[in-house]
Amino acid sequence: MVRTLDERDLLFKTFTEVASLISSGKDNRIIFQKILDNALTILPSRKVYLILLDNHRIVKYTGQTQERGKKVTVEDLPESAGIVNWLQREYEESKTADNVFSLDLSILANEFLRDEDASSTVISAPLMAKNALFGIILAMNDPLRRRFTEEDIHLLTVMANHAAIAFENYLLYKKLEMESITDGLTGIYNYRFLIRSIHLEIKRASRFGYPFSYLMLDVDNLKEYNDRYGHLSGSRALKDIAGVVTRSCREIDLVAKYGGDEFALLLPQTTLDGALRLGERILEAVREFKFDGRREGLLTCSIGAAVYPDDARTVETLIERADAALYAAKSKGKNGMLSYGELRGAAPS
Repeated sequence: MVRTLDERDLLFKTFTEVASLISSGKDNRIIFQKILDNALTILPSRKVYLILLDNHRIVKYTGQTQERGKKVTVEDLPESAGIVNWLQREYEESKTADNVFSLDLSILANEFLRDEDASSTVISAPLMAKNALFGIILAMNDPLRRRFTEEDIHLLTVMANHAAIAFENYLLYKKLEMESITDGLTGIYNYRFLIRSIHLEIKRASRFGYPFSYLMLDVDNLKEYNDRYGHLSGSRALKDIAGVVTRSCREIDLVAKYGGDEFALLLPQTTLDGALRLGERILEAVREFKFDGRREGLLTCSIGAAVYPDDARTVETLIERADAALYAAKSKGKNGMLSYGELRGAAPS
């Protein structure tokens, strides 16, 4: 079908709008909603679905024409192995010689679509980024209305590509963001993110009147371990310790790499007693861990603790006093834990 000049202008306008949203870094939901809005405008469709697989989440965008105009809704749906497998199968079938993206609606209809969609005429296009399939866009029409054409399928594919570019940018942003706040060796948070988090926790604790604890952890005898088993083994040991510490903590606790062989733990809404109990669990877990499958006890750690607001009321003082307690714990023979209150008395700063 040859489109009129007005229709071509509309196509150019709608695609330019989406491209501008992508280049300006707008939220994906805004972009996807705009894509569905445009699909309802330029395609002879009464309903358009965009089904997105975002890690373990399934997000369904539904655009439909109503008496009062177009409406786009968003739903977060339970994870579905059936949908994931279905999309993967569709992707594999799309790589056949004729490159047709065939569509079996049986699974999709059971889990996502409405009863009235079952008799619809459907066209679809995959959402792919870096050869990975992460979703699909579906346009539906009443077969008694004008049927979809090859050009409609092409336009829907262009829209799917726009959605793919937006999602690819989102994945890249998340990757860069994670790299900026995590330690490259251990995968836990880095010093920069730790300091920012302590500042935020002080604001929250001050506002709501609750304490929190901060632990400094240092690996005992890591130099000797490196000298005996090599630096690669030492690096693996640091990764293992990061894992041991993280598994010992709650989900709300923050574990970060502070320095070469030092770790830091930020424990929201945790008193000194709670911090000491956690510290003892970590000491025991590290002591019993068989690094590189070797015997237990080759590496241990020492821990120092400070509590807001009893021990300190600023980020710098909190770190300084936990570090002083850590140094005292190491001086007493390592493989132990001390709080700043035990070291200096519980006088507030």
